[in-house]
Amino acid sequence: MRRQIPLAAKLGVSFVLVILLAVALVYGLNMWSLTQRFDEYQRVSEERFGEQVAKQLANYYEQHHSWRGVAEAMLTYPYVVELGAESLVGYVQIFDVEYTLVDTAKATDAHPGGVIVTSNAWDWFSRQEPILVAEEYHRYLDPDDPPSDKSIPIIVDGDSVGVLYVGELVNPTSAEADFLSTVADSALIGGGIAIALALFLSTVLIVQILRPLRALSRATESIAEGDMPERVTLRTHDELGRLGDSFNQMLNSLRRSETVRQTMTADIAHELRTPVTIIQGTLEAILDGIYEASEESIAPIYEETLHLGRLIDDLRDLALAEAGELRLEKEPIDLAELVRQVAETAFLSREDAPTLHLDLPKHLPNVTLDSKRFRQVIANLLSNAVRHTPTDGDVYVRVRRLDDEVEVSVADTGPGIRDEDLPHLFERFYRADPARGRSAGSGLGLAIVKQWVEAHDGTIAAGNRKSGGARFVIHLPLG
Repeated sequence: MRRQIPLAAKLGVSFVLVILLAVALVYGLNMWSLTQRFDEYQRVSEERFGEQVAKQLANYYEQHHSWRGVAEAMLTYPYVVELGAESLVGYVQIFDVEYTLVDTAKATDAHPGGVIVTSNAWDWFSRQEPILVAEEYHRYLDPDDPPSDKSIPIIVDGDSVGVLYVGELVNPTSAEADFLSTVADSALIGGGIAIALALFLSTVLIVQILRPLRALSRATESIAEGDMPERVTLRTHDELGRLGDSFNQMLNSLRRSETVRQTMTADIAHELRTPVTIIQGTLEAILDGIYEASEESIAPIYEETLHLGRLIDDLRDLALAEAGELRLEKEPIDLAELVRQVAETAFLSREDAPTLHLDLPKHLPNVTLDSKRFRQVIANLLSNAVRHTPTDGDVYVRVRRLDDEVEVSVADTGPGIRDEDLPHLFERFYRADPARGRSAGSGLGLAIVKQWVEAHDGTIAAGNRKSGGARFVIHLPLG
């Protein structure tokens, strides 16, 4: 079994790793950049130092026409130490940078590098052997072994009189070292503060993310256990808030579906109970000898079985239509003629039918329909109109073309439809209160009408006429 890691732990570890890596990367880049800039600053400072010293040395040579005494005059300063009655004089280097001054005017073919005048590069200087020339010892520069890569020529009156070799500042001064240390400490402190703030904000963010997710999780677990929660309250207006709104809409849809399912089950049981009760009671009366097994006693049983068959067929057709599996046998139909046939048949079969008024166009393009299904649509609407219209009333059937559509309307002069019943009129098994308005037979007729019309890519709407009575309007696309 694989171990499940909580989402909070995953998010926490991920945030911590990202924060640490980000702070470490920023700290490393800053220190690297600072070091590079500091090295560049040192290089520029060394070059400027060499150039300034070279200018001063050129002025010295121009004034004295030689390098004699240049070390004591320009490159060192004396200090005196009192030892009793005696005084000792010493010299201290002025510059911390290593330097070497070479007299190129005394260069020879044997020693082209020139004579070393003075140097504070002690390790290198100690390796240079003195050579006796004209009763004087001189140290000559080996061109293959210079004290430094940085050399600055000293020019006087256009002639090269010497070369100044400048070394690198290996160890920074105390002020520079303090500056680097302070910057490093500040970066560490800033990184620590950034880590603390980032961890705090990430903790707040994790809590804000997990709180609505836990609420949704508890709600889904309740649904899985069969307990429908009321609502999920999320105090966010982001994607999680929209997810909560969608979840609440789903809850409302589930409640409506459950209510519809329970109502439909009760309605189906009620619709089946009446014919079954009649059949059962009639058969028991025949078996007990109360009724004879004659045509008159068996006829009601047959009628109720037909009613049961129609009810079952209607329920099956509705289920297929709602599942999108209803097969329609469409063909081009003269809609006006079809409406005429259905209307005349419906009214001729009833002696107490109201007056029928037909308004049918003479030239109407054929409409692609399933004639069997659409006959049932018109028949259900006419049956509903006849049922709610008095004998001396009127029923109006009209067919007309509207641009790329065909409109079929069925209106009557009955009591009309109450406003509170209009939104539910096409629901299965919905009945208005017969004492207060219209009612339907089994409660499936208008639901079937709506499904058949929508199966033909059409729409149907119900309303009331201004002069009284109900009006149903169907729109079907041509083609």
